[in-house]
Amino acid sequence: MAVELACSNGEAQEADAVMDLIAAHSRAISELECLGKRLMHAEEAEAAVIGPRLDAVMKSETVIRRQAAMAPVADVCELKMKAAYFERLMNDGWCDVDADDLHELLRSFVEFQSKKRGRTSKTRTRAMRHRRAPAPR
Repeated sequence: MAVELACSNGEAQEADAVMDLIAAHSRAISELECLGKRLMHAEEAEAAVIGPRLDAVMKSETVIRRQAAMAPVADVCELKMKAAYFERLMNDGWCDVDADDLHELLRSFVEFQSKKRGRTSKTRTRAMRHRRAPAPR
C-alpha cells in the first residue's frame, strides 16, 4: 500500500487512513461532549480535575480534525466519505471547522483530482504510443 504524507509534522500515514481518522475524530467529539456534561454538573474539586482533561481532549480533537482534513483520498468513495463527514461537522455544529481545515480539505480533493488526471493522461499517452501506424497502400 502506498504511503503518503498526511500531516504537517512529517509523519507518513497510509492513504487509506481517512476512515480511521474520521472514526478517531468522532470518538474525540464524543469524549468532549461527555467531559463537557460532567464539567457542567461537577462540584469545584471535580471541576478542577476535569478542566485540564477537557483542554487536552480539545487539543487532541483539533489535531485529529486537521489530520483528517489533510489526509489524501485514494478513491472517489473516500472523497465522498470525507466530504460528507465535514459537511455534517459544519452543518450540525458538532465542532468549529476553521478556515485552515477547510483549506486542507479542499487541497486534498484537488490533489486527488490532479492524480486522477495524471493517470488518465499517462494511459492515453501509452495507448497512443502503442497504436500502429496505418499500413502504406
